[in-house]
Amino acid sequence: MTEKILVKDLQKQDPGSALVHLYEFEYAKNTFAYFVDGLDADLSEVTMLDHANNSQTNTYKAIPIQVSGFDRTSATKFPQPILTVANVTNAFKTAVSNEPDYESFIGNRVIRRTTLRKYLKSEGDTNSPPIEYPRDVYYIDTIKGRTKVSIEFALRAPFDLQGVKLPGRSVTPNACGWIYQGASEHTENPEYLRARSGCRWHIESKYNPHYNNTLSAQNVEYTVYVNQDDEYLIPSSISTSLYSGLSGGTAIAKGDYLRSTSTADKFHADGTVTNNATVNDFWQAKIAGTATALGAPTDTNNNYARVRTYSAYSHGTEYFSYSDDKYNDYVTFQDNTSPVGAMTYQKTLMWKVKRASKSVAPEYNDFWTRGDLCSKSLTGCGKRFGFNPKTASSASTQGQADHSTTVVLPFGGFPGSKAFS
Repeated sequence: MTEKILVKDLQKQDPGSALVHLYEFEYAKNTFAYFVDGLDADLSEVTMLDHANNSQTNTYKAIPIQVSGFDRTSATKFPQPILTVANVTNAFKTAVSNEPDYESFIGNRVIRRTTLRKYLKSEGDTNSPPIEYPRDVYYIDTIKGRTKVSIEFALRAPFDLQGVKLPGRSVTPNACGWIYQGASEHTENPEYLRARSGCRWHIESKYNPHYNNTLSAQNVEYTVYVNQDDEYLIPSSISTSLYSGLSGGTAIAKGDYLRSTSTADKFHADGTVTNNATVNDFWQAKIAGTATALGAPTDTNNNYARVRTYSAYSHGTEYFSYSDDKYNDYVTFQDNTSPVGAMTYQKTLMWKVKRASKSVAPEYNDFWTRGDLCSKSLTGCGKRFGFNPKTASSASTQGQADHSTTVVLPFGGFPGSKAFS
């Protein structure tokens, strides 16, 4: 074995070469950046044959790297190394993508290869497989520190179970434990290649029922927004009828939208409050009938389902919150604040008011929160993947109040669901 050659070299008074540590940094699934410690060297690149594919040569860029904690002892505790990478030359930042989302590296591998300098391919060595010690494989556990010139990663061993709860995944009845949109179906984003959960709901809430065989004859992409209360969100431009203005014999079709009024305290951006302000409640008919037969829409009337409305964010417009936050305004807005490469970057997302504001763009702050969060229930999953459009051949955000119950749901609360970590 190749490590025996190294052992013989190191048993000599003069092994004839210095030890070299090479680092392989996984920044996307099975995609690595290659580095060599250039702290005390001349910052020149080195090459070595790939460990798994000996026909491939990897080029390791020299950057200042400082490590600690790789030493093993007789203690039962696994090593928990700290890897500090300097970025004064931008070599690291460029190698892992120009604007890396460092938090997305958590859970990725860091592989350390150790050999003598004379066994590097760049030094003229032709051995295949390459001569090296057994590799050290670790996973990024946390981002321990970050400054303008360096970033510090805390690593853990693959079998380090200290502080790890077993079993790794618990199944809670009727509740999905997966990260919402953790495997979003926008494949142009590298995050999709390293799915963080089994939930494949699109990050922009786009859905094509054709692929779930709910509309086998159609191939249309819809935008489907559902809030944490399992209520569909529809554009505020959609026409609605005031129920109190209808005569008893007025026909209401299945899927028609109606509204009623209620009151709630309204909070303004300047801190003032309008007490008992009139607010609209929006509803969708689940069955057809006359206004008298269906009755007035309420949360206890099973002939209707409550819906909410949203608009596109407009800078300079005042957005309100209410004493009952279910009436808070909803808007869509393109995320331009997340790091380049993040799942949500330049994606149009649904936002909900937390505090009234004016000219405060939606992002994760004191004034806004995501408006399309999942309830983690079967109903929430069914509302999305069982979306039943009002007009099958026309892309829109309008669907029937009742969702399909025949579609196969990627629901993480089933005991047989695939485990993700």
